[in-house]
Formats: sequence, C-alpha cells, structure tokens
Amino acid sequence: MKFKVVSPNVESSGDSGTDPQAQIEQMLSGSPVFLFMKGTPESPQCGFSYKVADILKAWEIPYKSFNVLSDESIRQGIKDFANWQTIPQLYINKEFVGGSDVVEEMSNNGELGDLLQEAFPDRGISPPPPPVEVQEISALEASAILKKNPEIRLLDVRTSQERETACLDNSVLMDQELVEEMLGSWDPNTPLMFFCHLGERSRQASQYFTSQGFQQVYNISDGINGWSSNVDSSIPQY
Repeated sequence: MKFKVVSPNVESSGDSGTDPQAQIEQMLSGSPVFLFMKGTPESPQCGFSYKVADILKAWEIPYKSFNVLSDESIRQGIKDFANWQTIPQLYINKEFVGGSDVVEEMSNNGELGDLLQEAFPDRGISPPPPPVEVQEISALEASAILKKNPEIRLLDVRTSQERETACLDNSVLMDQELVEEMLGSWDPNTPLMFFCHLGERSRQASQYFTSQGFQQVYNISDGINGWSSNVDSSIPQY
C-alpha cells in the first residue's frame, strides 16, 4: 500500500520590499525537490499542476511547494527566474527541470528517477508500478460479481439528470468531492466498479483511477442500458 507523502506548501515572506528572486532562491534552498504550482498538492488549481503533483506522489518522495496564486510577485518572478513562462515548474537540487509535459516524459523514460536519486542519495528510489488493466465486464457479469462481493464500490459517472431517470441500487453518483476523497484517503486496494449509460464515460473514469494506483477496477461495458436489458427490466431505458 502506498504511503501518503507530506508535501507542505511554503508561504512567501509577505514583505513587498523583498526581492522575489531572493525569496525564490531561499525556497529552493529549503528542499531538494520543489514545485511552483497553482494551488497546493492537496488541492491543485489547474490540470497541469495536478499532473506534476500526481507524478511526484507516485514516486513517493517528499517535496515542498509554493502556490503562485497567493503571490503575484512570485508568480511573475519564477517565470523570469527560469525563463519559462508557464506554471507549474519543478526544481530538483535547485535546478529547473521543466513543466508538466517535460516532467511526465522524464517520469516515463526514467530520467526523473535518476534526478530524484541524486536528490535523495540515501533513499531507495524506485519507479511507480505500471497501472493495472481495467477489467471490462458486461452488466450480467457485474451483477454476479456484486452478489459475491458486496463490498465493491459501485460508482455512477453519469449526470444527476440521468440518474433521476434510471438508477442502480447501492450505487453512488461521482462528483468532485468524492473524487478528491478517493484520491486523498481511499485504500488503492479498494475494489471499484464504474458504470454510465453505454460504457464509454465509465471506461474513461476506470482508466483514470487505475492510473492513480487503484488495483482492482471494473467497467460495466454495456452500462446501465445493458443492466436494463439483461439484469433488471424494471430499470427504465433512455
């Protein structure tokens, strides 16, 4: 089971007379791995910041971060510091590594692991395990699996309006709050089963959660439509 890495968000000095470049230098000296991002690791405020924070989480290394939305002088200052105009920006041993696309590529090809090992020479750095495959099952198969394993979390990724039209018992509608809870505190060994209308949206959700480290993920490939046709005809079709 993965452990949760504490990644404190650093605050600026708040002194308008302080040179932003000096503040940035001081921040980078405070941690071997430092991320300038929008938001915090626990609550990113843009998809690119989320991606880099998630990659660092997968590598299971401690790091510090700074929310550039909290200080406009640092937000502009870090762009000048690295001569790189976008956020997030990752630094390792005070050296600029790159933004989200660069970090993702380096994580995939192993270069990021080499840099992290240099940053933490006394720590065994190993790459994240590859995501497991989503288990594609029919509604009929899903019904049988749920009867044998009622602890499986049945997750509805449709809209609330669709759910009012047709619903499966013991299912929960996915929303952003639940997603954050799952990513932040759920055991990655928790079995998950996703469904939507016809199986496509739930497939995307299933693939996303396997990429986040969940180890047992099912997608009902024919969706609630298949459930109505093959399991329970009392569920309305739409």
